[in-house]
Amino acid sequence: MTRSRWLVRGLLLFVLAFANLNDIRPEQTAGGEAPGLWSPDVLPNALFAWTLIKEHNVDYDEFVFPPTGGASKPAPEAVQTAKEKIDREAYFFRACGVSTATAPPTAKRSLGGPPAPGPNDHVCSVFPPGMGILALPFFAPFVLNGWNPLDLGLLVHGGHVVAAIVEIFATLVLWSVLRRFATPRWSLVLVLLYFLATSVRTVASQALWQHSGVHLAVASALWLVLREEAVPLSRDFAAGLVLGLGAVVRQTTGLVALGLHGFRPTRLIAMLAGAAIGLAPLLAYNDLAFGSPLEQGYGIKSFATPIQTGLYGLLVSPSRGLLVYTPYVIFAFFALFRAWRWPGEVAGRLRGLSLVWIAALVLYSTYAEWWGGRVFGSRFMDDLAPILFVAIAWGTSVGMLGSRFARTVFGLLAAWSFVLFQAAAFVYDKAWDTVPVNVNDDPSRLLNWNPRE
Repeated sequence: MTRSRWLVRGLLLFVLAFANLNDIRPEQTAGGEAPGLWSPDVLPNALFAWTLIKEHNVDYDEFVFPPTGGASKPAPEAVQTAKEKIDREAYFFRACGVSTATAPPTAKRSLGGPPAPGPNDHVCSVFPPGMGILALPFFAPFVLNGWNPLDLGLLVHGGHVVAAIVEIFATLVLWSVLRRFATPRWSLVLVLLYFLATSVRTVASQALWQHSGVHLAVASALWLVLREEAVPLSRDFAAGLVLGLGAVVRQTTGLVALGLHGFRPTRLIAMLAGAAIGLAPLLAYNDLAFGSPLEQGYGIKSFATPIQTGLYGLLVSPSRGLLVYTPYVIFAFFALFRAWRWPGEVAGRLRGLSLVWIAALVLYSTYAEWWGGRVFGSRFMDDLAPILFVAIAWGTSVGMLGSRFARTVFGLLAAWSFVLFQAAAFVYDKAWDTVPVNVNDDPSRLLNWNPRE
C-alpha cells in the first residue's frame, strides 16, 4: 500500500479523534471541572516539557502552590495571586524522594498512593515520564516562545492533539498487523471498532493519559514478530526493546514481553534482553527524581482488593465492565482459546499472550483503584486491546467467524459498543463519576446495577 493511502487513513482517524462535543462545550461540568474527556492527572505529562526545557530538571516546583520552602498557610493575598497554580498536594504529585510531610494532606489523595510532599520537598509527578517525552516535540515550540505553562486550554487541548497523534500511529501499525490475517473488509471493520468502539474513543485518544503510548508499544511489538514465517532473533530483541520503552510510559507494558515469545526459550531471552535495555531510561529517571532506580512514582500501591470484587468490576460491572462496554471481544477470547489447539507460529505466540492478558486481569482485579478513576469504559483492560483485536483477526483466518450466525452475533454486539461510545463522545460530561459523590471516594456505586444509580 502506498504511503499516500496510509497518510489519508491517518488524517481520517485524526478527524474522528476530534469528532465529539466535549471540546467545544463552554460551560463547566457538573463536577466543577472544565469540559472535555480529561482529568487533572494529565497535567504533569503536558507540563513536563516546561520543567525539562526551562528548568533543566524534572520537578514541578515552579507550577505549585504553596511554593516549595514557603509557608504552609500563606497569606490571603498570596493565595489570590497564585490562583492559576496547582495544589502541591494534588493526588498526581508526590515528593521527589522521601516525603517529609508531618501533617495530613489538605487535598484528596489516591487510595494507597505515596504521601503528599512536605512543605520543603521538591514536587515530582507520580507518573512515569514516557508520555511527557512523547509530548515534547509538540509542546517544545510553546515553551520556547514563552507561552504560559498554566494555560489550561493549551495543556488540555494540546494534550488531546498529542494523544490523538500517538494513538493514530498505534492504530495504523495495528491495521498493518490485522491485514496479515484478515481480509481487507474484516481489517477495516476491526480497526474502526478499535478506534471508535473501545475506550480508545473516550480515553486513549482524548487526553494525555498513558494509554496511547502503551498501545503504540504493544502494536509495534506485535508488528515485529507476529507472522507465520520464522523471524530472526533480532526481531524478538527489537520487540522486547519496544516493550521496555513502553514500560517508560506505563510499567505494566513490560508484561507483554513475558508472553510474546511463543514458548521458545531463546526468543524469551532475546526479548527480555531488549526489554531490559528499553527499561534503562525509566530506571535513570527514577534515580534522578526519587533517589533510587527501583523507586517509582506510584509508591507502594495496595493490591488488596478482593479478587472477586475486582473481577466482577472489570468484566461485568455496569460502569467499568469490559463485557458490558465491549461485549464483542468475547470472540477474541474464543480465538485465544482456539490458539491453544492450533499449530503455527502465530498460534504459539497468541497462547503466551493469552496468559499475559489473564495475568493483567488478575493484577488489576486486586489493585486498590481497579476502576481506573473517573473515565468512561474499561480503562485499564483496554491497555491490551491490540492483542484482542489481533486475536479476532487471526480467528477470522481459521474460520472462527465463518458462519452467518456468528457474524450476526458479532455484528449486534459490535453495534452496541459503537453506539455506546459515540454517545459518550457526544454527551458524557463526567457528572456520573463526580455527582453526587466522586467514585474515587465511594466506589460502591460502580458495582450497582440499580438504574437510579
